[in-house]
Amino acid sequence: MSALALAALAVARGELAKGVRGGRPGWGRFRGLEVDAYQRGVGLALAPDPKVEGHPWCAAAVYACFEQACSHVDILSDGATDTPNPCPRTAGALHMWDTSPLTARTQLPEPGAVFVLDRGKGKGHVGFVASVSPDGLTITTAEPDTNAAGSTTGDAWGEHLWAPADGARGRLVGYLVF
Repeated sequence: MSALALAALAVARGELAKGVRGGRPGWGRFRGLEVDAYQRGVGLALAPDPKVEGHPWCAAAVYACFEQACSHVDILSDGATDTPNPCPRTAGALHMWDTSPLTARTQLPEPGAVFVLDRGKGKGHVGFVASVSPDGLTITTAEPDTNAAGSTTGDAWGEHLWAPADGARGRLVGYLVF
């Protein structure tokens, strides 16, 4: 397991615990203080009026979690205060997979890995693997831009237990371990 991936997962769990979400009263769908920050962090332009709809934000939030984790001293063996963020700076889930180093790609889930789903027609979804069942068939995830039903555009952080092989949430492309 990667110390950086586990640190990014800890950041994600913190966002989940804080109840970070978009679409609150007075904000458009895919908008909110934290959600806007995620989106700006990957270079997306947003309308000045917060009531105007933003963009799906799962990949932007995953990038932000790694960005924050990279600044934690405790994940570095050399005592430095920064490490480069290996997670691609992108708002696209499938683009994250496509631009990740081949060495980061795997088909085996582990805590801290980023799962990548293909939803068809160029749409995808990403989030963090929090745990894996002993048989490896189900995973628990901490994921942005979801809801209680497991939507991939639900506008909140959520935790889900699911079986990637069943394809119910999309085709599993694989996992990224940074």
